[in-house]
Amino acid sequence: MSQRSPYNDRYKVEQKGKTRKSASAAKPKRAVADLTPAEGPAGKASSKRRWWQPNPTSSSSSTQAIPVTPQMRKLRRLWWIMWGASLALAVVILLLQQAARSNAAFSPFVIPAWAAWLGCMAVAFYLEFVPLRKARLAAVEAARSGDKGGKKSGDKQADKGTGE
Repeated sequence: MSQRSPYNDRYKVEQKGKTRKSASAAKPKRAVADLTPAEGPAGKASSKRRWWQPNPTSSSSSTQAIPVTPQMRKLRRLWWIMWGASLALAVVILLLQQAARSNAAFSPFVIPAWAAWLGCMAVAFYLEFVPLRKARLAAVEAARSGDKGGKKSGDKQADKGTGE
């Protein structure tokens, strides 16, 4: 059997008697993991929370349900109507496109149907992100401050009815 390279340091005369460490001995060492649980699974699971779950360490007022005001009911009803109309228009668009492929008489109705669908979706998203969000924040603030019936503290028309 022949040597790989006589010029390698391990084959030189002055290196005789010294052994080279193996590759596994040269790797960094780490301690064996401790597999016994420190606090148990119950303590660890309670400290973790998902982003949609309420914070267990916060006050109890943040975990209460959002109060529903009549204005929120009206806006949410309109929101559902817009989503339902957009779903119905999506089905109509599919049928119109299939009919337009076979009969050219239906092709002028496809673009207005798309425009109506886009309008319904835009109104639904606007309702969700602007007036419903404002009404929800106002209802939460009213619940925190202790007001009943969702009236604002600066609402002059509501104060006129009480005679104050």
